[in-house]
Amino acid sequence: MAQTLSSRTLSFGMTGTDVRNLQAALNYHLRPPQPPHTPPGDPRPPLETDGAFGSLTDARLKEFQRLNDLVDDGIVGHLTRPLLTSTRSVLVKIPISRTQDRTDLARAGARSFAPVSRFNAAPVTQQQPAPSTPLISPVKLQNRQIQLGGNLTLDPIVGPGAQAKALFLAVQWTWVEQKDGRHLELALGGQVATALTQDPLGLAPSVQSFAQVSVADVLAIDSANFHLFSPSAQFSYQSNFLGSVLKSNSIGLSAQNQITWDATKTADGKNATFSLFCQQQMAWTYDLAARKGTVAPSFLLGAVWTTNFF
Repeated sequence: MAQTLSSRTLSFGMTGTDVRNLQAALNYHLRPPQPPHTPPGDPRPPLETDGAFGSLTDARLKEFQRLNDLVDDGIVGHLTRPLLTSTRSVLVKIPISRTQDRTDLARAGARSFAPVSRFNAAPVTQQQPAPSTPLISPVKLQNRQIQLGGNLTLDPIVGPGAQAKALFLAVQWTWVEQKDGRHLELALGGQVATALTQDPLGLAPSVQSFAQVSVADVLAIDSANFHLFSPSAQFSYQSNFLGSVLKSNSIGLSAQNQITWDATKTADGKNATFSLFCQQQMAWTYDLAARKGTVAPSFLLGAVWTTNFF
């Protein structure tokens, strides 16, 4: 195709030259339904390339996504964009039937037998069943992360405890739903932390394992690489030590939101390689030995590196 699309994520209500190029690309891929073009159906006029992402452009984009087995979310991101900018090729198989003209054979006679062959092409019809939209798109291991930062836990709202500060180092494996815009992420990881202020129980280091489910990019500014609202829920199991002696174990449930800025990305722009983040968290922690629970807010600041070391 001659038209190109910018790296900006496009959705309903946006305007610009890249929206005009999107409309031209949809007109190219969704030509009037006559064989061998797709899709079949009633004739319809092409989109007006006015650069405004309206309801008609949204409907044509969702149709294109369904035809290409994508989630029809009406968002042009890193999965939809390459298909729009690719050149379409169509392979058509036409069944041929051979019939003999009996009238010509009768006129020719036995001595001058010269059979006449005529080839009739059966009409081409394309029946493409509408793919069902899955509740969750395919998920794959997207990245492995190293996180380094600090944690400030405020005075508990419920239960015993006091304000505390800590430094932490975490490793995390993240599986990501393969779709543009808002998507699910599953993370599994481990964390080592050490207190910066003396805990009332005298516990300094801690080791934690966790599982986390996030709804990423509910609110994001792609042009600035900002992810503003990505809520998540986390379950954790933590062991607290005094020196090398295990003093207590606890479990935790928390609701979180993480604000992230991607400082650097891979060459294709799909994945971040270095990011800064701020996380807000409300956590319930239950000490298994003391049989006491606390509810306390906390804030985390840190940096994330994507790696292939593990």
